Amino acid sequence: MQEVIQVNVLNRDDDLDNKIYELESLINTAGGKSLAYVSQVVDKVNPRYYIGKGKVSEIKDLAEKLSIDTVIFDVELSASQLYNLEEELKLHVVDWTSLILDIFALRANTKESRLKIKLAQLKYQLPRLNKWFSYLSRQAGGIGTRGPGETMLETDRRAVVRDIKSLESQLKDVEKTKKINRKARTNIHNISLLGYTNAGKSTILNQMMKLFGKDKYVYSDDLLFATLDTSTRRLDFANTKVTLTDTVGFIDNLSEELNDSFLTTLDEIKFSDMLLIVIDASHNIEHQIHAIEKALEDIDVGDKEILYVFNKMDKVEDKLKVELFKRDMDRIYISARNDDDIIRLKEKIVSIIKSDYQRVKMHISFAHGEVLDYMMTNYDIENTEYDTDGTNIEFDISKEDFNKYDRYLIK
Repeated sequence: MQEVIQVNVLNRDDDLDNKIYELESLINTAGGKSLAYVSQVVDKVNPRYYIGKGKVSEIKDLAEKLSIDTVIFDVELSASQLYNLEEELKLHVVDWTSLILDIFALRANTKESRLKIKLAQLKYQLPRLNKWFSYLSRQAGGIGTRGPGETMLETDRRAVVRDIKSLESQLKDVEKTKKINRKARTNIHNISLLGYTNAGKSTILNQMMKLFGKDKYVYSDDLLFATLDTSTRRLDFANTKVTLTDTVGFIDNLSEELNDSFLTTLDEIKFSDMLLIVIDASHNIEHQIHAIEKALEDIDVGDKEILYVFNKMDKVEDKLKVELFKRDMDRIYISARNDDDIIRLKEKIVSIIKSDYQRVKMHISFAHGEVLDYMMTNYDIENTEYDTDGTNIEFDISKEDFNKYDRYLIK
């Protein structure tokens, strides 16, 4: 693993332990290991180094003692700050945005995610080209160098602009395909999993698949940004058919380029009927909720059912404190690896889906067998009786189908 020094820059009201934990977790995800931690409260940004000159000297001495050649910051640095820090420290310097882009480049598996990450990288690097020429000439690989950055030395600004336009065009074609796939999901409740990175969304989806599905599992690991790909799986909750979509995890302090790229990965939730907001109940709940709700403000989620899923309850010491959050919302407390908890989650989802159902009686003639087949497939039929003309059924029906099939109702 690549050994690094991590530098945490704080405002006076920041939680240092959380800042250290988050940056260290990202460094581990990128294949690195923090050997030393340096922090500074910055009331006024130093335009030359971002941090103070004395702190730069401290980092330089520490790097020499530990024989470390890479420093990673948890803030976005300007091109000149990167250049100045490297000149002063004689070390490879990686900022927050470069670190996350590096992880994204490492984790992107689908064509869509690779295109989006490459686009975000180019948009990040475009205004920095002048400084990148000297900055990149001294890089020798490792964290912060994956992706198109390695080719910048042979690329001029116009070529980068052409690449950006080409990527944007390719992504439009990908979106057209996704729209076609969405239209195919008729008579199915579409549910999206949202949450801070590493809250357990992929684990929940896989456990649901184990108990109620037949599709292949999605990649899951105890890492930040273990997966960047939006994955949709079909589940069968008895006569309630649903799709469950796993989305990329949220994180705080994204640059404008990264935030735009990140939000486009969440387009899928606009077409969802319900959102499951997954919270890691064992770690800094307030911070997670703030980051999620801040991001959702930039997305038109509409009037959707929302269920807060407090996960990893097996790791929680003060459960009463957890229960104080989101008391006015639908919520449930689970450990995703516990089958009984996943069954409870499934029952909670079904109860929310059916909250606006109403009990009806229908008479469906034998000539309309396809309608009877639809009702039998999609609903739990309580009573069934036959007469000479057709079939009488009694069951709870959704508001949408109530209006669509009202001609079959027995008034």
